[in-house]
Amino acid sequence: MLKRVSKIAMLAGFIAIASSVFAQQNEYPRYGFWSNWGIGINGSFNYQLDTKQYYGIESPAWGKGLNGGLGVTIEQKLNHVWGFRMRFNWPSLFADCQDAEKTATGSVTPAPATRWTMDNHAAWTVEIKLSINDAIKGYDPNRRASFYTFAGGGLAFSFNDARNFGHVGIQMDAGLGFSYKFTDRSSLYIEGEADVLADAPNPGALLHDMNLLVNLGYMYDLGVTPTDRAVAAQRALLTQERFDALSNQAETLKKDLVEAKATEQKLENQVEELNTENDRIKTEADERSKAVADSLAKVIDQLKTDQLTYYAIPFSVLYPNDEWRVPDSEMVKLQAVARIMKDNPDVKLTIVGFCDHTGSDAYNMKLSQKRAEEVKRIMVKKFGVDGDRLDVDYKGKTMAFGDLKFSVNRRVSFYRVIE
Repeated sequence: MLKRVSKIAMLAGFIAIASSVFAQQNEYPRYGFWSNWGIGINGSFNYQLDTKQYYGIESPAWGKGLNGGLGVTIEQKLNHVWGFRMRFNWPSLFADCQDAEKTATGSVTPAPATRWTMDNHAAWTVEIKLSINDAIKGYDPNRRASFYTFAGGGLAFSFNDARNFGHVGIQMDAGLGFSYKFTDRSSLYIEGEADVLADAPNPGALLHDMNLLVNLGYMYDLGVTPTDRAVAAQRALLTQERFDALSNQAETLKKDLVEAKATEQKLENQVEELNTENDRIKTEADERSKAVADSLAKVIDQLKTDQLTYYAIPFSVLYPNDEWRVPDSEMVKLQAVARIMKDNPDVKLTIVGFCDHTGSDAYNMKLSQKRAEEVKRIMVKKFGVDGDRLDVDYKGKTMAFGDLKFSVNRRVSFYRVIE
């Protein structure tokens, strides 16, 4: 019987090893010794076989029958397929051991055949556990249901007070289980198990007891230690795939850096060119402003000489399209007019606004009015000209120099009031 059980266990182990060679699909995290431990409790339903009755083995009559008990299990996962566990199991906790009585000389009076007692035994075993699903399908961290098989052995103590039996021996066990993980840490399991107890109560007698068990239990996974969790995170960053991805990112960043430097240099050149162009434009603007100022100075001098001859000042304030505010470049003309009026306190002027062809008649009439009134306001507020010496008139686009489209028609002109 022992040889048969050993052959079956070896065959199952060989199949599992062969399957796990090619079954790995996801890499199982590597952890240290103190990670992935679990602790659980179970209840056992035990059916004991009488080896003497069923197999004819010359050993004490341990009896047969149903019983129940409890167990405690400590286990650890070695990888996605293999694990080991230590169990203390007392599957015949409620054995009836009082059906026979001892005589005065110490001999035992057997109980009636109808109440033949079974033994009471407890065992401490170390077992190897193999996940069938992971061995065949590969590691899946999200898998909840799993079939597994186990086998192992350890020390057992069998006793029966009614027959004065008490033996320390060995126990070999194997079985098949199903586990369901209903949370990340907790799982329920059910196992079918066969136990063989062996010792030598009498010369030549080895196998004295066999048990068939159904175990129902709860297992709590203590999880991964913080140290192993940190190490696993570092390993995840150092995988070849991750390393290749980072290398590609580094090469891309190098190329981007080279392109960025080239773009930066190009922008610096453009900024330098713009600064040069700005200096040139500023120089030209200063020269034009100086020329305008010199020209206006000459006009003013001439106006002072010929002011009684002219009915209109021979220049106008010019505007961009659809604008009524006086441009900064035209402000020097208002300053010139103000100087003329201050030097000639008897002179009065009419400020007249004009527009070009753009827009409706009504709109341009209003725009020309705003231009003329804004010029008067500046003359009074900024240059201190008496408002009573300034009249305002506006013509819209009703009067034009030549073609109505000419930009010179966007203007304000000054006319002397002859009294």
